[in-house]
Amino acid sequence: MIAEPKPRRFLPEVQSLRAVAVLLVVAYHLEPRMVPGGFVGVDVFFAISGFLITGHLLREVRKTGRIDLPGFWAARVRRILPAAFAVILAVLAATLAFLPATQWKAVGTAALASAFSVENWVLAADSVDYLAADAEPTALQHFWSLGVEEQFYLFWPLLVLLAVWLVRRRAGARERVGRRETTGGLPRTALLLVFGTVILVSLAYSMVLVNSGNPAAYFITPARVWEMAAGGLLALLLAPPEPGLAARSNRLLAAPGVRTALAWGGFAAIAAAAFGFDGGTPFPGLSAALPVAGTLAVILAGETRGALAPQKLLELPAVQWVGNVSYSLYLWHWPALTFFLFFADREPGPAQSIGLLVLSLLLAWASYRWIETPVRTFAPLAASNWRALGAGAAALVLVAALAVAPGTLAEREIVAQERAVATLLASPPPGFGAASVRAGAPAYLEGVRQIVPVPAEAEYDLPDLGECVQKPKSPITVECEKGAVDGTLTIALVGDSHASHWYQAMEATAKQHGWTVLTYLKNSCPFSATKRTAEKDGGISCHQANKDTLKRILARGDVDAVVSGHWSGATFEKGAAEGFSDYWGQLEDAGIKVYPILDTPRPGLKSYARDCVVQHPEELRSCGAPESKAFEANDFTLAAAKLEPRVGVLDFNDQFCADGFCPAVIGNVLVYRDKHHISDTYIRTLAPVFGDRLVERLRTDGLMKAAR
Repeated sequence: MIAEPKPRRFLPEVQSLRAVAVLLVVAYHLEPRMVPGGFVGVDVFFAISGFLITGHLLREVRKTGRIDLPGFWAARVRRILPAAFAVILAVLAATLAFLPATQWKAVGTAALASAFSVENWVLAADSVDYLAADAEPTALQHFWSLGVEEQFYLFWPLLVLLAVWLVRRRAGARERVGRRETTGGLPRTALLLVFGTVILVSLAYSMVLVNSGNPAAYFITPARVWEMAAGGLLALLLAPPEPGLAARSNRLLAAPGVRTALAWGGFAAIAAAAFGFDGGTPFPGLSAALPVAGTLAVILAGETRGALAPQKLLELPAVQWVGNVSYSLYLWHWPALTFFLFFADREPGPAQSIGLLVLSLLLAWASYRWIETPVRTFAPLAASNWRALGAGAAALVLVAALAVAPGTLAEREIVAQERAVATLLASPPPGFGAASVRAGAPAYLEGVRQIVPVPAEAEYDLPDLGECVQKPKSPITVECEKGAVDGTLTIALVGDSHASHWYQAMEATAKQHGWTVLTYLKNSCPFSATKRTAEKDGGISCHQANKDTLKRILARGDVDAVVSGHWSGATFEKGAAEGFSDYWGQLEDAGIKVYPILDTPRPGLKSYARDCVVQHPEELRSCGAPESKAFEANDFTLAAAKLEPRVGVLDFNDQFCADGFCPAVIGNVLVYRDKHHISDTYIRTLAPVFGDRLVERLRTDGLMKAAR
């Protein structure tokens, strides 16, 4: 075993690592182009936490032969909860004061999850939910990493106790775990096996999830715990020898310059990850081993001395101060940034980033000075573990109760608005929704101020197609049959979520004319022979599913036409237009007419249009966009149609824009349910125009006549 010759009570290199970790995270959030892999600061924190917590537990086992679980958890309560709860309460207050009611429920949910240390699991669930994956991050999203650590703090001492108990049971010792008698040593082999098993199993699980493209891998505790366990393993290796045994010297570390080289090498590994990784790096998985190994190398190097040693730099007062306030700085910087993004509706420039950094440092200093330190050293709580745990539980109940308030208030408002919406939909006024485009697309109809759908519920305003719309990672696309049995025409609706936009319009038209409708819908998967770049990264699975869809359509023998649509914000490998025209050409060759739809516009905002219309009900024009800026640049529909001129392109953009402007609200109907998907309500109002234009195309191509 490796042992420090003179154990030190304070480790300035660890404090400097905290400073590096938090500055990397803050820099990544403020200026991601400068530090594209700054997210690895979280992994540095994980490794440090595992090392320190395990070292504390091992010292207690050596000294007393037990672990005082109430004392351990009470210390975590005093250390973690005060500042965390202060941030949660501040975010809740700022949300109710400044944010639109459309965001209250999401912030309340995040506050509740953060208070109970499960925000990482909420984000993991959202990451694999297509509807939630594009959601705006809340001001408490960064609590996910605290959740991982706090879950680690719950079970890790139990594992250490388990190892101690197993060794004593096997040895037939009379001592029972929990008594205060000292055993005089550590069950090193058992702990080594436990820690090593956790590392191997967790790392393997993380690698499997990452390699499968599962975004939940970033958040869930089982995929991250190996990083803290690695720190724990180092703490075990550095633990002093048993009483009466001489310390084993390590000649390699004792050699001149080795500690210095190890320390600089560790910092270099962290820097390589911070500046070499980016959002496309498969993570965590094996990639996280680089910053974790770098962190452990710096800790292993310990105190370095000599001309080139980093110790003097690490011990600088400014570095140590940032390390001291690193926890509070991590807590406060993200809310400061998210509220800036909301009010500015743009990313911060260099000057704004510096201002946000200064603000975050001031908040961190105040939090450390007046919240963290006083509560941690508050005599009544420090004197009694059970009193500290009770105070923590009471504070948790209070914060949880307050976290429910935003959602409750939002729900009351939603219920009142839904009553007004039901009345409006029961008897829509003339010009409702798309019908008012001919009159210049006014936001409000005369005498009517209610917006449909209710903005706070707009994200759920989409076709209820269930399994007929497959998730991005599903290996298949499901065929569903709707409308008339043995209809006069059989028309297939094919594509991604932007094709799903048109389902209600297609269904209404099919019902009117007695058609059969087939759907082949898969989120994030345009109907093209060319792969999306996201598929190469493992985030989606489209190529084979699209090939199978083409085969099924061709094999049926009864499909008269295909209507297709796709999100033009998607990026493809080379030959995007050719990929669309390839499939269209094969369908046309089989006598199946193809009608691709030009993609719809999007609001000219970084935030949601639904938030904007609640915040600016009298200035709704600020929630829309000029027509020249309202469309994605990658719509390959027209380019593909030039390659395959037999198709008939359908263009409905004149139903979204008027006089060079694309509003967010038309005729009292909210056009967008999120950042680029059209609300189902608006599509329903557009159904008559959709039907007229599709029927015109079918008649031009002789299909309506043939059907009659």
